[in-house]
Amino acid sequence: MIDRRKYIRYKINLKGKAATKKGYCVPIEILDISIDGAKLKTDQDFPVEKKENIYLIIKWNYPIKAESEIKWIEKENFNIYFGVQFTRMSNEDREVFLSNIADHAISNIPDI
Repeated sequence: MIDRRKYIRYKINLKGKAATKKGYCVPIEILDISIDGAKLKTDQDFPVEKKENIYLIIKWNYPIKAESEIKWIEKENFNIYFGVQFTRMSNEDREVFLSNIADHAISNIPDI
């Protein structure tokens, strides 16, 4: 399988919330993250479909809000995993988000 991602993904353990335009809202765990997307997990019922747009709040030093498109969904046991691509983020949130990504990337560079 070819990895078509443009950006490096970083393993991470963050909390947040995901909501649909229909009003469903669930707590999520962010399992990995990159500049343009993330892998999320919830253990609650979340009636969403691939290509659906959702709203995210990522709790990462500052609550970052992002609109995202669901790219894939996988149900495993009592969990739902889904991948999202960020589609919209305010300039302020984008600045904080990119700073957090850079800090995380630097902190994961092994000592030489």
